[in-house]
Amino acid sequence: MRAALTAWLGLALGTPAGAQSASGASFRFSAEAGAALKSMWKESVEAHQERVACLAADIRGDTVFVSRVHRVSPDAADSMGVSATASIEQCGPPEWDGTVHTHVALYTDDSPSQRFSGQDRTAMQMWYDRWRADGVFCVAYSEQSAHCEADGVVGGMRSRPRYVH
Repeated sequence: MRAALTAWLGLALGTPAGAQSASGASFRFSAEAGAALKSMWKESVEAHQERVACLAADIRGDTVFVSRVHRVSPDAADSMGVSATASIEQCGPPEWDGTVHTHVALYTDDSPSQRFSGQDRTAMQMWYDRWRADGVFCVAYSEQSAHCEADGVVGGMRSRPRYVH
């Protein structure tokens, strides 16, 4: 089962913040993670290119707590500035639990896409295939908002054991 929700990142103040899904699961971001995401968003908007980073997260009860963010270099990137291969190889267990990337290209007249694209889902599946572990993934679509998903979280309990090699 996958917990999915739109998260309020609390980036403007860099304070821990979160949002809850219908199942009661929530995402929260440390001040450090929020500041890193705010910086990544600003750079992404200025460059008119997507940016990607690794996420370190812990599941505490029914909450996914994102504690750290580490930027992935846009080297060997596609036209939007994201290399799925680089993020998959650099953002795996045990140090990292998934990825976050920005959506800055307009999807409607005034807003980027607020959900994962088909290409995003393919990259997520590649991450699962490579690491064979539960993952945490977010797409930031404004300075303070993101859509996040965590695989394997059901009512605060992992739906299957986490395998890390």
